[in-house]
Amino acid sequence: MSYTAASLRGRINLEGYMSGVSEFAAKFVQAIASEEAGSAREMLSEALQRATAAENLLEQYRLLADDMGGVTGIGEPMVILEEWPDMSVDDRAMVYVPLEGDVFSEAITVTVSEVHDRLCISKIEWGRP
Repeated sequence: MSYTAASLRGRINLEGYMSGVSEFAAKFVQAIASEEAGSAREMLSEALQRATAAENLLEQYRLLADDMGGVTGIGEPMVILEEWPDMSVDDRAMVYVPLEGDVFSEAITVTVSEVHDRLCISKIEWGRP
C-alpha cells in the first residue's frame, strides 16, 4: 500500500485518513522491529533523517526491547492526538504503537506529518509517555 497523503485523502472520510496514518506509524515500528532500519529511516522527515542514522533507530529500539524483557509482538496503533498546542502546520497526528512483552509492555509514539504530499515521521518518543 502506498502511504502518500494524496492516496489517503482519497479515502471516504477523516476516519479512513487517520486509519492510514496509523498504518503508516505501525509500518515504521514494524520496520525497526524487523531490523530494516534503512526502510524505517526513509520514512522519517528530511530533518529527522539528517539528525538520525539508521543504526541509531535500531539502538534505541534494542534498548527499549531489552528494558522490557524482549518484544513478543506489536499491538494495534492508536491515534492519540490530532491537535495539540505546539503542533506544526504539517503535523497530522500523534500515534501510539504498543510493544508487547513477556515482562511488561512499552510503546513507541510517533508524530506523523505530511510534507510535500508525503507522510513522514517527524518525531519519535521511545517508551510509554
